[in-house]
Amino acid sequence: MEYTPEQLAGFKVEFAKRRRRQLGVAAVIFAGAISAMILRNSSPFASPVGFTLLVAALAAILVFTLRNWRCPACERYLGKGAFPRFCPQCGVSLAG
Repeated sequence: MEYTPEQLAGFKVEFAKRRRRQLGVAAVIFAGAISAMILRNSSPFASPVGFTLLVAALAAILVFTLRNWRCPACERYLGKGAFPRFCPQCGVSLAG
């Protein structure tokens, strides 16, 4: 499919937003992992309620990622790469 220059620029702007959101989620996961290592002996996740909250949070992050990490042009999942330059499905340029 052919896109106008305005559409292509819009895809790059939208992808930059999606990448920032995804990096924010990665930062939260990293901070949580560091906290869990520091508090491993007195972790709130050791209780059934804490464990349930942890599983719910991980499920929410998974759902968020599956919905957020999509090509702005074709809306297909972008895969596991952190910094794709092109959509692996439709080939639209995503790099700024």
